[in-house]
Amino acid sequence: MVSKQNESKLGRVQTMAIRATVAAALFAFQAAVSPVAAAGGPFSSGKMVSHMTRKLNLSDAQAQQVQQIFDSRQAQMTAQFQALKSARQALHQATLANPVNEGAIRGAAQALAQAEGDAAVLRAQVHAQILPLLNADQQQKFSALEGGHRGHWSRDSRAPVVSQ
Repeated sequence: MVSKQNESKLGRVQTMAIRATVAAALFAFQAAVSPVAAAGGPFSSGKMVSHMTRKLNLSDAQAQQVQQIFDSRQAQMTAQFQALKSARQALHQATLANPVNEGAIRGAAQALAQAEGDAAVLRAQVHAQILPLLNADQQQKFSALEGGHRGHWSRDSRAPVVSQ
């Protein structure tokens, strides 16, 4: 039979183990879904256009038009990116709080979900602006590239990737 004191100590150890496991899982998840964060670097429309030019064989005129789209959306993308980063940090902090505040965690998770949704809408808007500039072959390649990186931009807290 376990004494009340040992039972209490065992409960605290189990709680600490659960929290450590959850924190480790969250850290691993964030690292796994943020490969661009690991690579580093803020959003660079020039790098994006260069990458798209190579992958899609853009003409100079197309590259210039894509650059204009990125430039016109730069402030929005930067603001959205900061919102995502802040929301992720808030959720992370809420999960580390002791005692556990379920309301704060759920509120932070809802705020992150809103930021993720806003990022998805912005990504779709930029995609919709770029797509008509491309010929049929480029559109197919562009969609394939997007499919391989869907959600990539919104998952990373430092470098929005509209397409790769």
